[in-house]
Amino acid sequence: MNKEAIKSATLTVLILISLFFTWNMWTLRPSFEYFQNQTLVESIPIDQETKKTYEVIKPHQLLLHSQENHFSSIAGKFTNGLWKEMQNWEFSNVKSQSPFRTREEFQKWTDENNDASIELKFYNEIPMSTFQSMLQWDSDTNENISFDRIFLDVMTTNDAQQKVSFVSYDKMIVVETTVNDIEAKDFVAQIFNRRDELQSYFSYDTGQGSDIMLPNDQVILDSYEYFTETIDGEKFKDALFSNPRIVKQDENVSRNRYTDGIRELNIYQNQHMVRYVNPTLRDTDSVRAGLLIDQSISFLNDHGGWTDNYVLFNVNESDQEIEFIMSIQSIPVINSEENSFGPTMIKQRWGQNEIAIYDRPSYQLISNISNQSTTLMSGYQVVELIKNNQQIEETNIHNIFIAYELSSSDSQQFVKVSPIWCIQMKNGQLLKINEDLEQSGGNENGVE
Repeated sequence: MNKEAIKSATLTVLILISLFFTWNMWTLRPSFEYFQNQTLVESIPIDQETKKTYEVIKPHQLLLHSQENHFSSIAGKFTNGLWKEMQNWEFSNVKSQSPFRTREEFQKWTDENNDASIELKFYNEIPMSTFQSMLQWDSDTNENISFDRIFLDVMTTNDAQQKVSFVSYDKMIVVETTVNDIEAKDFVAQIFNRRDELQSYFSYDTGQGSDIMLPNDQVILDSYEYFTETIDGEKFKDALFSNPRIVKQDENVSRNRYTDGIRELNIYQNQHMVRYVNPTLRDTDSVRAGLLIDQSISFLNDHGGWTDNYVLFNVNESDQEIEFIMSIQSIPVINSEENSFGPTMIKQRWGQNEIAIYDRPSYQLISNISNQSTTLMSGYQVVELIKNNQQIEETNIHNIFIAYELSSSDSQQFVKVSPIWCIQMKNGQLLKINEDLEQSGGNENGVE
């Protein structure tokens, strides 16, 4: 065979091979399952409910001041309606005041504004930047300051201005604003004129100039029994890992453990608790409290973490930690130490704009099946117990409030929810005041 014949044969073979591969490319239909198995599976939220900032950051107490008289409610009467109405107001004429030089000067300002006013009190100081993200402002002000109370003056003049003051009791800072809306002014006045529908309160001075308002009389609230539902561990896995398909599960007697090789999710079944840890993000430069709040709420919105009613309870900027507490009828819920069922708080710790540690309940309250009335001691009795307790320093008390205590029952699917008095210390510690101890012969000072 000569060279020309060899070239022709080789060319023919190459053409045939080319045609073969071209035909395969045109006709090949890869299995859909193959591509489906190779696709990155995105996280799936536990629940579709999302919350707006003002639905998570709420005043925990509404107080009406009328000269020497004070009124308030336990279960949020008027509070939620007023707070929602304030989202429609436009705040203008922002006037910042420098911190008062002395506690006496600040107390004088407070007394003058207690003649006729409504006070909204928050669990924790809220950054001005967060208030500006919730409420409507015609101009920006100092974002580095924060407040734990809002005062609404009840004016008798005929103008349309409603005066609103944002107050920090700890730093003695006041920022005064106005709302130019006659409907806002009328709304505030209508609530104030219904103060006789609320319980009368008195002022308890802890010695630091931060008065705590407590009821004059005993308080009657319902106790409940709730049916609970455990949230499946697979739901947390699908919601918290960016690619749940590569996550592996280890199971032992006390917990279920999921990991993608770096991050770890632990489901503690007996404690009804979940912990998610990203160990590479524990140490980082801190972000301001306002950003910490924003990213914490967004995180819960993104993975559907609002499985019950939760409200902002505490913000620790230095440790980059934030806490949301469960709430029933606007009353915070705490876990029983003596008969624990499970946590009642969502706790987050942040690092490098990502969640580093995430602790939360693995259950949710579904419905209450029974209730009965419970009578709590008056505020005067609470103060007497505190003063007789040698272990409690009054000046270290941050707040005193009524909470619901959640405890286990005979069945793992049911919990008991009972009202109690609670002291919050400045270091964050919560102490339960048990009025029954006076009758049972327990700890004579009544504090556990």
